[in-house]
Amino acid sequence: MRGWPAALILLTLACGQSGQPVAAKSSPSPIATASTSPIPGDLPLSRLSFSCRLPIVIPPPADGQSHPSTDAFLAFPSTSVTTDPTGNGGFSFDRAFSKWLPVSREAVSPDGTHYAFGDLGQQQGQFVIHIVDIASGHDHAFPIDANVAGFNVQPLIFDYATEGIYLGQAFEGSVSGLWLFDPATGSIHQVTKLSVEVNAGRGIFWFDELNPADPNPVRSAMRVMPDQIWRLELSSGHQVIWLDRPGTGVHVIGIDAHDRPLIRAVHDGYNNLDPTAELLLSLDDAKQQSIYKGAIAASLSGGITDDHGVWFGSQQGIYLYSDSGGLQKVSDQPGTLANGCF
Repeated sequence: MRGWPAALILLTLACGQSGQPVAAKSSPSPIATASTSPIPGDLPLSRLSFSCRLPIVIPPPADGQSHPSTDAFLAFPSTSVTTDPTGNGGFSFDRAFSKWLPVSREAVSPDGTHYAFGDLGQQQGQFVIHIVDIASGHDHAFPIDANVAGFNVQPLIFDYATEGIYLGQAFEGSVSGLWLFDPATGSIHQVTKLSVEVNAGRGIFWFDELNPADPNPVRSAMRVMPDQIWRLELSSGHQVIWLDRPGTGVHVIGIDAHDRPLIRAVHDGYNNLDPTAELLLSLDDAKQQSIYKGAIAASLSGGITDDHGVWFGSQQGIYLYSDSGGLQKVSDQPGTLANGCF
């Protein structure tokens, strides 16, 4: 999935249409062992039948001290973890140059040759988009007048796509409005005022909304959670409700290889391990398939799709969803994903 990261990454941080399922390239072996997860009811560990390396970022220990995160590779099927001292606290791994980058995957060009970040300009009301050539390290700076562009607050990198760099404004945990910056011309214009959430590619975006008629919306510590998922076709402006669940907090956490959203649904916004949580696969605008029910569904984030399926990180391990294998826990190693498995 290329789109909104699990946590808001401000610009100053430097950072196919729905189709029929096909046979997934991954499947678990018959071996399944108990997980050492501290969460009751966690899935057992499944041993994968293929070989690949998954780049991950391991969070620092929660001991009250300041520690950097650790860049590493999780190997399958052995599940051995190898730290990479050359990572230097990178947020994503670029396969084109086998290099860790100081930005999230959303800020890396599709071909892996450039990445973008931003900072404040030298003049008031100005910000600068930087595009870095990964091979040479050359930094090309593009000053942007915030007033002319129409930004109320400093924007963030939403997605570095084939057609340009999408920018948005952080607002209550989502992106308020979307602008497209063209590096070839230096031009920028707003493409939608909607609070988009995920770019699925080919001009398809997903966003969530709260139905004001919901008599019992789910609340979290930060906001009232949305209860609807919408699909936006940017070229035509066509919008359609894909999921409507009153009394449920919903959020797109992944897009599978058929451009179908994987949706986290919770009923307790204050509990990070809501036991009533559910992972849904939205087959079309009228049908959702339940993938998993339980506290684990509330913990998953950062879905990344590759030939094996959709990978998820969490505080208690790494998970993989595929059509053939369903949701599997494949490692007890906590971490966030830095790319797909290769």
